[in-house]
Amino acid sequence: MTDLIKAENNLPQKSLAELKVEIKFHLEQMAGHAVEIGRLLIEAKEQVGHGEWANWLEDNFNLKQRMANNFMAVAERFGNSHLNANLNQTQLITMLALPAGEEEKFIAEKAAEGTPVEEMTVKNLRDEVAKWKTDYEQKKSEVENLFHDNENLKSENERLEKIRGSLNNAINDTRKAVDALIIEKNSLEQQLKNQEPTVVEKIIEKIPDDYVNTKSELSAAVAKVDDLQTQLDKAMKNVEKLKKTNERLERKQYILPEELPADACKLFQADIRDGLPQIDDNSIDFIITDPPYPREYIPLYGELSKVAARVLKDGGSLVCMVGQSYLPEIVKELSKSMNYHWCMCYLTPGQSPQLWQKRTNTFWKPLLWFVKGEYNGDWNGNDVMQSPGNDKKFHQWGQSVGGMQEIVERLTNPNDVVLDPFLGGGTTGITAILSGRKFIGADIEQKCLDTTLERVKESYGSSARKNGLA
Repeated sequence: MTDLIKAENNLPQKSLAELKVEIKFHLEQMAGHAVEIGRLLIEAKEQVGHGEWANWLEDNFNLKQRMANNFMAVAERFGNSHLNANLNQTQLITMLALPAGEEEKFIAEKAAEGTPVEEMTVKNLRDEVAKWKTDYEQKKSEVENLFHDNENLKSENERLEKIRGSLNNAINDTRKAVDALIIEKNSLEQQLKNQEPTVVEKIIEKIPDDYVNTKSELSAAVAKVDDLQTQLDKAMKNVEKLKKTNERLERKQYILPEELPADACKLFQADIRDGLPQIDDNSIDFIITDPPYPREYIPLYGELSKVAARVLKDGGSLVCMVGQSYLPEIVKELSKSMNYHWCMCYLTPGQSPQLWQKRTNTFWKPLLWFVKGEYNGDWNGNDVMQSPGNDKKFHQWGQSVGGMQEIVERLTNPNDVVLDPFLGGGTTGITAILSGRKFIGADIEQKCLDTTLERVKESYGSSARKNGLA
């Protein structure tokens, strides 16, 4: 590692005394110097005598070996990265707990959620890193288990195929032998009709004694083959299930291009009551939207249903976030042109509107799921999703990026065309674009379009563009 650092910086080897002076300087500076401290400690360690490293650190800098190891780990991991530009040494050391290669994804997601790493407290950062590491290891374990299950099923399938082939050969040989015996028996019986009793007795003696036993063995072999066929069919179903799961996981993978594609985002000002003629028939994969909740807006849901039935592809879905106060009326309006599929739960912890007329507080919102025709998409797991927090920075009725991201990535696939005809602050558009989807947004107010366009430019220009929000 030291040779690599020297080659990169084109520096001559420094003496131990020079290294000691520079290490003290950077230790006094603290924030922003963790990488340089680590580099110098790596070089110094090679010059300190064997077994003297801990004492040398204590005598010269009053520095514990564990902290020195942290500095050296920071240098090795973040030395050639731009991530250390805005982070202090405590934040860099805390992020060492992340799995290697996950740093940029972690920082991008926290920035998109409105909680940048550089603004976090040490405790919050440590909690978020631990949660990220747990989620990463769980997903990694699930993928590894699926792979091993698939390999085991393949081996079992091959073994059963060999057994089946051997049994089929044995059955065919036995059947041939039995058929030959039956032919011989019929021939003998035919001869019996024209023979004297004494001759008949001699002929009967020629009928094999093991005919009945052979027939019984054949029946047992056939039963065994049927049982193995049942096992094989079950194994093949499991293989097919794993194959579909792998295909679904592959469909969910995406890598964003460096530049925003020309067809990634289309915004226009429009009133849904005019039918959105700007959108072609049968051109949309998914509509994800959050219309206004007050009673006077209930007729808009009927207009939304009509537009969805025209612009969605066959089997396409409309997922509509709604309030509970007028739920029966809204379901009735949405059902005018679309088929009800399911109602999912969107948890909003920490956001508890007090509905005085209903004498209750609510911590969730319904996600009404309607389909054009019949749904033929992927299995989507459980029907509960969750928002990490409130986000009204861009619109009075806005939703959080983290919560909308879960809806978009759970229900849609990369390259799907997603429409939000009630654009608002543009959160649906941001998450769709940074998740590798194509987005079309419309709103009656021009300022909503302007806000969304600014957010798209700002988000796509950040480090999030490499891997979206995943």
